[in-house]
Amino acid sequence: MTLRYLSYWPANLTLVLLSWLLSPLLAALSLLTGPKLPGFLQWFSTTDADLDGGITQNVAGYKAGLKAWRLWWQRTCWICRNPAHGWQSELLGMPAAGSIIVRQAISETPKNQWYVMETARGVRFFCFKRDQPLFGGFYLKIWLGWVNKAYDDRNHHYAFQIAPKRA
Repeated sequence: MTLRYLSYWPANLTLVLLSWLLSPLLAALSLLTGPKLPGFLQWFSTTDADLDGGITQNVAGYKAGLKAWRLWWQRTCWICRNPAHGWQSELLGMPAAGSIIVRQAISETPKNQWYVMETARGVRFFCFKRDQPLFGGFYLKIWLGWVNKAYDDRNHHYAFQIAPKRA
């Protein structure tokens, strides 16, 4: 379980860095093709939303009706906010069909979540989430393993996310 996670880490890191580097070009392409990138290029963003997902998900700072440079910038930011989610789902993910939660532990202070899941074929995988309080209303959001929810209803995507958030 842990060995598989660690062996996927270099590929994940490479794909995330590639997403960040390509984000301006991918966002520019989206101005020509629409908010959903064509083919496998969509894997550089989210599988459950197009490049305007921040608007439909009511994410602070994402606005409808933008044009030209402002739309390009917003879509660039969306790719950077959700880098390589498609790759993390399709290439590195665990199949959701028939998967079950074998073990679950949730605590409130600090907020920790631990899941052990199993695919229909009996392969075990895990998810660890923690909101680590920092200072001034900020905390560190830590997600490791494979996300316990299959956002695209097909795969639990690989997660390595450590990001500051405001409470």
